[in-house]
Amino acid sequence: MKRLVVVIVILLFIALSAFTVLNIGALPQADFTYAIGDTIKTLDPAHTAWNEDIRIALALWEPLASYHPETTRAISGAAHIPPQISTDRMTYTFELRQDARWSNGDKVTASDFVYGWRRAIEPGTAHVYAFLITENIAGAKTYSQWRNRAVRALGIMKDLAGAKGISEQDEEFIRSLRLPGSEQEKPHWQKIARCFREEHIAKMDQEFEKVEIEALDDLHLQVRLTRPTAHFLDLVAFSTFLPIHKASIEKLRVTDNPAVTNLTLWVFDPQWVKPDYHRNGYPGLISNGAFTITDWQFKRFMFFRKNPHYWDRQNVKTKSIMVRIIPEASTAFLAYERGEIDWLRDLTRLDFAPALVEKMRQGKRNDIHTCPAFGTYFYYFNCQKHLPDGSENPFADALVRRAFNLAVDKQAIVDKVKKIGNTPARNFVPPNTIEGYFCPPGPEYNPDQARTLLSEAGYADGVGLPTIEILYNKGYGHEKISEAVSRMWSEILQAKVILKGKEMKSFDEDKTNHRFVVCRASWYGDYSDPTTFLDMMVTDNGQNDAGFSNNDYDRLMRQANECRNQKQRLEILAKAEKMLVQEQLPFLPVYYYVNLLAYKEQLKGMYLNAREMHPFKYIYVDK
Repeated sequence: MKRLVVVIVILLFIALSAFTVLNIGALPQADFTYAIGDTIKTLDPAHTAWNEDIRIALALWEPLASYHPETTRAISGAAHIPPQISTDRMTYTFELRQDARWSNGDKVTASDFVYGWRRAIEPGTAHVYAFLITENIAGAKTYSQWRNRAVRALGIMKDLAGAKGISEQDEEFIRSLRLPGSEQEKPHWQKIARCFREEHIAKMDQEFEKVEIEALDDLHLQVRLTRPTAHFLDLVAFSTFLPIHKASIEKLRVTDNPAVTNLTLWVFDPQWVKPDYHRNGYPGLISNGAFTITDWQFKRFMFFRKNPHYWDRQNVKTKSIMVRIIPEASTAFLAYERGEIDWLRDLTRLDFAPALVEKMRQGKRNDIHTCPAFGTYFYYFNCQKHLPDGSENPFADALVRRAFNLAVDKQAIVDKVKKIGNTPARNFVPPNTIEGYFCPPGPEYNPDQARTLLSEAGYADGVGLPTIEILYNKGYGHEKISEAVSRMWSEILQAKVILKGKEMKSFDEDKTNHRFVVCRASWYGDYSDPTTFLDMMVTDNGQNDAGFSNNDYDRLMRQANECRNQKQRLEILAKAEKMLVQEQLPFLPVYYYVNLLAYKEQLKGMYLNAREMHPFKYIYVDK
């Protein structure tokens, strides 16, 4: 009898376990499903920097302008486009839609945009794209610098109060502030910091009022630019310029952490973008776009439903969207072939992608689609004086960088490694993608000249060169490209080259902190202007992972920023890019991206475009 009871219990346990596994594996059904290869890094509009994050953020929130699904030009979003523009082309007055609503039914107001844009430049929240606001909106840079100086000062005073040593630069900086009490023989730094902080906080709102972003009333937002910016409407369609529902997110503002409050940082609980997060009475994410997020299971899926309060809801045909996270590209393709997925955005990770492209060309796969992309695949050279180990860096010399560029046969890489229709890159900005812009290309493959330049730099036959380590993130075929590049450098320049693949998080940290010799990189343009690429190489730009700094280049970029004639401005920018690709070469352009997608004719509202902008509000499956 006992044996029978044990058997029954075991069977029940197995049955329950099976039910649990099936239940965990079950996915909610959606009108439209697509797959991505990696988990979303963030949906915080101030932090979004990766294409997939930006695409989803723009489904949840709606900026003043939106992207046309075919042309990607700026069209009406939460505001009517075009806005009123002053005769000097520097003041824009946007009128918001009267029926624009948040997902909880609240009215979307001009103040929501002021708050969202301010949050995007505040220390503690500001991220890599904060410069889109600080460099383009009058007063924003001055405010940002004022805030960042205060944060730096408070950080130094904290160290002084804790009897920690500070650098000569920090000591000089503190002296320049002439803080009351700091001249004493033994300054009371904690008290000095408290007085400084209180005075700074009292002035913050007053100082921000000098930033020329103003809510004239609930429906009118006025913005004054630093200079005429032909692509400004394209900018305000970008995720950095999204509004934020202040009343809800302020519930998750970090106010109980001295490390945050003592430095006057704006920091928010990162869980605020989750739909089911309710700490401190937080209602879950409130957004104003065509969709709301209802479920987010880490590394599994995200689920969206049509926003019942969205102003254009009657034209949004898709009621629900499933975003499946499938790291293995072949697994995602099998799911697509089984009909579980309606759209695969990127087939380039597949080993058999060349075969699919060939079948497409033969007319045997009408569901495979390709088009040129607004993106460049390249390698960064570490341009700083010393390498991470403290040794002298040969790539600090432009001659060495040019030699390593000339030693790479890019045509061979696209023909023998990629094999999906990429073209070799000789520029940073993909040619023929921006109306009115042309830059002479950089040099072609030339092994003899590469060896000559390397010899002129003092490294004949590779003698004296340190081991060249190529850093890349694992997956996506980066290893094969790195192997091809390393062979060319070894054979032509006699360089010793090793490869170092890392997981994305570690790779990204090393790249951002210049912990590499040579590093794989890529860039997709965010707006239709050369500066979306060229700004990256300006000294101290947040995306300048090469650590490149050149006064002449910075001067040209400043000239372009100050130029009010668009034709002349583009000519100046072309000079700046020419300097990069023909003289300085802080990077090695390898090829231009192509977009390679899979979707069947039942998927409507999907249009191929170089910028990979596919607004979800227009997409639906015609069943």
